Amino acid sequence: MKKSIIAVSLGLSAVLMSGAYAQHGHNQGHAINFEVTAEKGTNNVSIDKCWIRLMPSVTPSGGFFEIKNNDSTQIAVIKAIETDAFEETMLHRSYMKDGQSGMEMVPEVIVKAGETLHFAPGGFHVMLEKPVSGLKAGDKIQARFVLGTEDKVPVTCELKPVNARSFDH
Repeated sequence: MKKSIIAVSLGLSAVLMSGAYAQHGHNQGHAINFEVTAEKGTNNVSIDKCWIRLMPSVTPSGGFFEIKNNDSTQIAVIKAIETDAFEETMLHRSYMKDGQSGMEMVPEVIVKAGETLHFAPGGFHVMLEKPVSGLKAGDKIQARFVLGTEDKVPVTCELKPVNARSFDH
């Protein structure tokens, strides 16, 4: 019994550290505590280094990128990411609380005026579920970043293997 608990704890820790939570489901285990802004923000953004850690189809994949708000006076608001390569996408944030790691779905992400926000393992990320068949590491997919202005910014994202830790590695 004790060995089973340790094995389960180690397995869960590895999954959480990988940026993908296998028991993910809508509104299951998520504490949404973000307030939605009434501001639409700017559409003057640039999005670079988009990559997706492609997991086996039963496990959600994680999407990461850098978004720069090129406007010096207004926030930028990311509402969603759309792609035909996955049926479901959700904005998430990983966190540590009382020594425990967790993640929560967020309704939007705000990038302050003139700043760059890095979506990376262990922080903000996109959860991508139910991939279309045939996706493999090395493929490139098209995504659309939905802003608070309702504009959609097209971006190419590269699919990386399970052990990828960044855009470059």
